[in-house]
Amino acid sequence: MSLSKTLIISVLIIILGCKNDYPTFNIDNGLYINNITVISANKNGIIKKYIGYVLIDNDTILYCGRKKPNVKGTYKKIEGTGKYLTPGLIDSHVHLSSIAGMNYKHVQDLPKLANSYYDQLPHSYLYFGYTTLIDPNNYNPRIIKQIKSKEIKPDIYTCGEQVKVMNDFMMAEDNPKDRYKFYPNFLHDKYNENVSIPDTININDHSVKKVVSDIVNKQDGICMKTIYEDGFGGTEEMLWELPSLDIIKDLVHEAKSESIPVLLHANSFAAQKFGSEANVDIIAHGMWHWGILKDYLYVTKLPEAHKELLSTIAYKKIGYQPTFRVIAGQRDVFNSNFINDSNLENVLPPNLLKWLKTDEGLWQKKRILTYGGDYFDAETPDREIANMMQLILDKINSSTNHLSNANGYLLFGSDTPAMNNHANPPGYNGFLEMKHWIEAGISLEKIFIAATFNNANAFHINDKYGTIEKGKIANLLVLNQDPLHNISAYNQINSVIVHGKNHSRNMFSANLYD
Repeated sequence: MSLSKTLIISVLIIILGCKNDYPTFNIDNGLYINNITVISANKNGIIKKYIGYVLIDNDTILYCGRKKPNVKGTYKKIEGTGKYLTPGLIDSHVHLSSIAGMNYKHVQDLPKLANSYYDQLPHSYLYFGYTTLIDPNNYNPRIIKQIKSKEIKPDIYTCGEQVKVMNDFMMAEDNPKDRYKFYPNFLHDKYNENVSIPDTININDHSVKKVVSDIVNKQDGICMKTIYEDGFGGTEEMLWELPSLDIIKDLVHEAKSESIPVLLHANSFAAQKFGSEANVDIIAHGMWHWGILKDYLYVTKLPEAHKELLSTIAYKKIGYQPTFRVIAGQRDVFNSNFINDSNLENVLPPNLLKWLKTDEGLWQKKRILTYGGDYFDAETPDREIANMMQLILDKINSSTNHLSNANGYLLFGSDTPAMNNHANPPGYNGFLEMKHWIEAGISLEKIFIAATFNNANAFHINDKYGTIEKGKIANLLVLNQDPLHNISAYNQINSVIVHGKNHSRNMFSANLYD
């Protein structure tokens, strides 16, 4: 055979081989996303970015890659040229039964407004790209069930009801003779000599094993959350018991046997030191109390002991939710412009937003003035109060930045809505939280990883979410901008894919609420 014929045959083999390498798929009901920039982490948490193709069959990702697939069957095509595809975002700290801007009394007095909020709630999260939500304290299963019954909604998980350790911060809010009735699932701290369980209560019903088992088997919890609250930086006299280190270690050990993570509410240096010693899986909240508030309010440099602790938390790979918006939301209560932010029109029903602009609707300001009485009162100018809140927010910036630089295990959670604050609106609060991460010096890459890959892994739902891979649930975002170039990309969503169905972002806006 001549050299020229051999060359021609070789070329044909290469060409034909390339064609045969293109995968072929038959689908029943799917989406074919063409020529889009795919952004996703790999199994090691390293972001990969490429122009490629994604094929979805029903609610599952069937294929993703650089090679153009051969597709047969029934599907809709999305032209992805110039757009970006990411996993749907995960917010791992939301309170779905709480209303941003309404307390319990308001809900009782204004049921129509409350119901309008719950009707819009799942759409508000989807409007800002949150396709998976984790509620760490399911204190109202009825409301959670109501939200889950909506036709289009994020995927929702909970940690069950928050674990109250006997006579802790939560239980101490009620009269001793009533607290066991109001909190029937409390955990007995057998190591604390200051508490004794009444003879009328079966101690075995309040053991670590029983509490963990109930969360997993009766409440469908994928995690569990408890609390170490040591008194708001000394602004309030502590009249409650703190959990013993041994009872939390027991809780962590038992939870590991059930393969669920333990979250600890811990917003102070002392609380996070406690959490690190107990080897909890996740610390919920940033370190906004560096010590007694009056001693640390004007301290701007992160103390060496705090640096060492944060480096230890990073080394142990304990998950860390900074939740900037808890303090930033309180600051924004004293910003008269916040309630007129046009973004609120997309996440809060019109009638509720109108009510929130009334004197009655701005009740949160009076609440903050009450517990901040040692530092400000009703005569203190709003700007001065906001500036004090900013001093505390700066502490979260500094501590979170140090943890990030130590390669800490950052998890994205917005704590929406903290204390029923109207300045923590669903969905939008997550976008604002991301902007705080930027202000704290956290990179766009780390924000992306925290809200997708890290959250999925930390809560053991990485078999379903967190990356764009074959076999994962097709909860995806089509963005008009690159989220690795600008944080504003998360407010430039073209469409939201929920369980394989593509929805224009605008259809989720509260402007359409009827």
